Amino acid sequence: MNRQLYNNAAGRQKKGKKGCLFLIVGCFATIMATALFVVGVLLLTRVIIQARHGEEAAYALMTAFKSCYPIAFSLFLGILALWYIAPSEAEVQEQNRKLTPMLGKKEVHAMSAGTKWLITGAFLAGVLLTGAVAANTYRLVTPDGIRTYCFVETKSYEWKQVTTYTIDCDDSNGLSVTFTMRDGKQFEILQGINSTTEKFDEQYTSITHFAADIDQRMMGLEVPRNVRHFDLAVKFYQSYEGLWPYVSQIIDYKPLNAEPDETSAITEATTDSATEVSTEASFEDSHDVPAETIE
Repeated sequence: MNRQLYNNAAGRQKKGKKGCLFLIVGCFATIMATALFVVGVLLLTRVIIQARHGEEAAYALMTAFKSCYPIAFSLFLGILALWYIAPSEAEVQEQNRKLTPMLGKKEVHAMSAGTKWLITGAFLAGVLLTGAVAANTYRLVTPDGIRTYCFVETKSYEWKQVTTYTIDCDDSNGLSVTFTMRDGKQFEILQGINSTTEKFDEQYTSITHFAADIDQRMMGLEVPRNVRHFDLAVKFYQSYEGLWPYVSQIIDYKPLNAEPDETSAITEATTDSATEVSTEASFEDSHDVPAETIE
């Protein structure tokens, strides 16, 4: 009995209509806050990329975004849990009034409102820091090469440093182009959330268009390439009119319908020639009659 009473007094276990409503509204607010976080980071990243690299025809792949938004969601859940579980002073006083004699006059102390707001501020500061990391950690792809950033530039590569590159395709992520540099580092340039500069949008219709241009440059530099899942790439992209011309160039797709036409033309020409020869031979045979048979 005492154990059950102690458990009920140990925390703010909300019950009834008020507790359920608080939890439902809190979960909805957490989801909405995470959605606003995602939108805010995307907009902030676009502003940062344009401000820093607006003079280049470049785009940024957000390399930390996928790991940052679950962290932000967890921090928002922490705020919800704090205000849902932590007992208020009024509730603790009520519980102490009822249960102190049975617990040997051991009082349960409430977390003050100031402490709750302080912890909430720490959680929100974590959200802001997470958003800053997500917006400032990216891989910048330009006509000159690839650069990596984490608030500041951390590494830079030129396209002439590529030793080999692999073109692949799968059902879930689509086309990917991965470059291997002289130091062994590998960089993919099509997968992930990207943010382009205005100058890039003026010169290229898509990042796939840009990848096709880089592929031509690699071929000019005679860089070895490896194409995987060729048939899947054809099946996946052939119906996309805006992307297929560039994808077909990247995977070096050559239509096979031209060869049957040429073969058919040759066959028809051969058949016509054979028919003419056969007709001429039949005509000559019909007029080549032995003289003695004519009476």
